[in-house]
This record gives sequence, structure tokens and C-alpha cells, in this order.
Amino acid sequence: MIFCFYFKEIYMRNKVISCLVGLILFSICHTIKATEPSLVLQSELGEQISLDDYVGKKPTYLKFWATWCAPCMEQMPHFERAFEVYGDKIQFIAINIDLNETQKAIQSVKKKFGLSMPMMTDNAGRVAQYYQFLGTPYHVLLDRTGKVIYQGHDADSALNKTLKLLSHDGLSKQTQLLAAQGRHQPALLRIPEKGIKGVYFTAAWCDWYLADSRPSMSKNCINGQSQVNRLFKQGFTIESRISQLWTDAHAATEYITKFNVRHPISIDFGNELFIENSISIVPTLIIYKDGKIIERITDFSTHISLENIQ
Repeated sequence: MIFCFYFKEIYMRNKVISCLVGLILFSICHTIKATEPSLVLQSELGEQISLDDYVGKKPTYLKFWATWCAPCMEQMPHFERAFEVYGDKIQFIAINIDLNETQKAIQSVKKKFGLSMPMMTDNAGRVAQYYQFLGTPYHVLLDRTGKVIYQGHDADSALNKTLKLLSHDGLSKQTQLLAAQGRHQPALLRIPEKGIKGVYFTAAWCDWYLADSRPSMSKNCINGQSQVNRLFKQGFTIESRISQLWTDAHAATEYITKFNVRHPISIDFGNELFIENSISIVPTLIIYKDGKIIERITDFSTHISLENIQ
């Protein structure tokens, strides 16, 4: 596998913030096969839909997005126009990444932009993981054989050209894959067979990136880290895992410094633990007792007592 960095200027509060977006991607084209039973999406009606129902039958356009992602919203008119032009020859699927989302917010975006393509949710996170996605908006184009021929973040001429090529016979000799430079392994999470331990799942960007679009979520992220810091100072065994989405080592270091984090903290490379523990809300604090989960906390607006945990 290969690793690349994608730089995007994010304008917030009249300041330009350089955000490094890492994206681990395949170095060669690959095909989804029927032997991948976990590659399932959820439809708007709550039905479980296998990607095998679409991929390998006709060209497919997968667009990963989130309602609170500003660039995603900017690209929605292009996405709908592309569907109107090529929707009869290319299978379009809008894939919400299901992180800090609500169906109400998703339906609001659908109505606002008049989106008419199939809209699904990757509520298990497996499809995003399979395509090594690390940041929205993210475009993946597959030819009619199921081979990935395009990966990118921008709704630009390169994307338009590839869509046009695919619309002819469903194949393209040209490919545009994001290159990469390596892969990190996630740190091992050890849960004791006896005793109590907390694992705090968060994102290095949730306090500032969501400040304008989702202020209550932003405040919850700030409160969560503050409470976790306090619990650690009181002697509670705890460690944190930061989502790898939109995050690299530099971003993690900035987060640690900003919140004066003293307990063990590391990036969940590949989002393995986020998926394993079904984390769809950041922040989430999971409490383990004698090796088993006894509590999940996602609301940090009230005081968390160490006595109540133990």
C-alpha cells in the first residue's frame, strides 16, 4: 500500500488554516469480490445493501461525504449535475460516512441540493476502510469490471474527464490513483482481564472544525477531553485513540499540546479500533471492567464522577 498527503486550505473565522489530509490508498487497482461479505451499506429505508449488487456490473461512482464537511457541500451541485448527465450509464452512490450524523441532517442536505442518486450510509465503516479512505470529500470511480481507476478529493476537470470516458463503454485505459509513501500500524490496545479501564475515542479536529457548523458537538469534544484529563489526574486508568480521519502525527501533537493531554494517546491508524468498537460519535468514552464493556459515554455536558465509574 502507498501513502500520500493532500493539502487543502480551510477558511474558518477569516483565517487560513492549512489542514494536512493523509490518505492511504492502494498502489494497484483492485476489485471488490463476493468474498467480502462485510462490504455492506445501509439504504435510506434501512435496508442492508451489498456493494456486489452494483460493482462489477456497470461503472460505479462512490462519493464519500459528511453533512458537516464544508467542501462536500460545495461539491454537491456538481455531484447532482454529473448524475443527471451520466446516471443512466454509471452507477452513482452517495456514501455518508456516518460519523456524528443524524438522518435529519442527511435528509436536509438531500432536499437542499435536490439530490436524486441513491444515498446510503456506511454505518459499519467497512466500505470506507476497504477503500482506505481518510478524508471527505472523496471520489472513487470503478470501471465496469470493478477495477478502481480514479481516486481524488476535488470535483475538477480530471474527475469530469474520467466520468466521460467511463460513460462510453464502461472502461478506461487511463487511471488516476493517489500515490502514497508508507503505512503505520495502530498501537496495540490492552484491556486488563481484571480491573477497570477507560478508552476515549475522539478526533483531533472535532473541537475547531465543527465549531461553526456543529457548535454543540464542538463543545462536547472540548468538555470530553477536559473530563478525561480530570479523571486521569484522579488516578483513573485511561488512554485515548484519535481517529485517523484528516489526521497525521503533527495534528495529533498539536492536539496533545492544545489540551495538555498527559495520559497515553495515539492515532488509530486504519480506524481499526473505531470500527471494532462501533464508534459513530466522537467523542465516546468506553469503560471496561474485567475485560468487558460496561458503559459508553457520549454526552460530556454533565460531570462524570470517578466514584460512579468504579
